[in-house]
Amino acid sequence: MSTRQKLLFCWVIVVFFGSATLYSCSDNKDAESEKGKIEKMTEKTGKEISDKIQTPIEKARSVKTQQDDRSSAMEEALQGQ
Repeated sequence: MSTRQKLLFCWVIVVFFGSATLYSCSDNKDAESEKGKIEKMTEKTGKEISDKIQTPIEKARSVKTQQDDRSSAMEEALQGQ
């Protein structure tokens, strides 16, 4: 084999392995599966956070309603005197 043939053979091998590497990395099935998992985890976490935020808000509304009821009762009592 001449030097030129050896060089051409080396380039063919490099191009072959480079192409094989790029082809194996371009498989998006795993990426889509991973994306689906991430979206599910994000959605679950968002729901949990939303629930944790809603609980204090609902309690605050309940307390406000109770306070309004007490205020109304006191005003009625004062007007009745």
